Amino acid sequence: MSEQTLFDRAVLQKLYRYACTLCQDGDDAYDLLQYALEKFLQQAGAPERRNELAFVRTIMRNRFIDQYRHSNRFPQESYDDTTMLVLDEGSLEDMVIAQADLEIVWQLLDPFEREILYYWAVEEMTAQEISHQIDVPRGTVLSRIYRVRKKIESKTGTGNMSGGYLT
Repeated sequence: MSEQTLFDRAVLQKLYRYACTLCQDGDDAYDLLQYALEKFLQQAGAPERRNELAFVRTIMRNRFIDQYRHSNRFPQESYDDTTMLVLDEGSLEDMVIAQADLEIVWQLLDPFEREILYYWAVEEMTAQEISHQIDVPRGTVLSRIYRVRKKIESKTGTGNMSGGYLT
């Protein structure tokens, strides 16, 4: 990474958002990010890598897949003990509506669809960039994006993705 180091606040925030996309939970995302950074630092003696950020994302993705498979084999009950903290009462209604919309959409998608949606909608990557990132053909990425859009449209009843959801 030419102008930024891996530990810049902006880069760490990007990595955290990516982890949140995979995990759907802030605490799990922190754990995943910490694991990936520790693994990256352990391999600091390895030859220079061309893209450190992509390497850390790969570590995170592989770790998430391992954890996902493990949780499917050995399911556990989770308890939601989080509470919502409202800072601006004027936008409370908008926040609740946006959160409800996002929860509906997020439950429709599996982790791999969320990953594609993250790269496409949040990171604003092109299909070609996404295909390089997750190591699949560009056509596969385009078809996955199309399927995600259709899934969201069919389940939410919107004519397009900006019709109330994901705006």
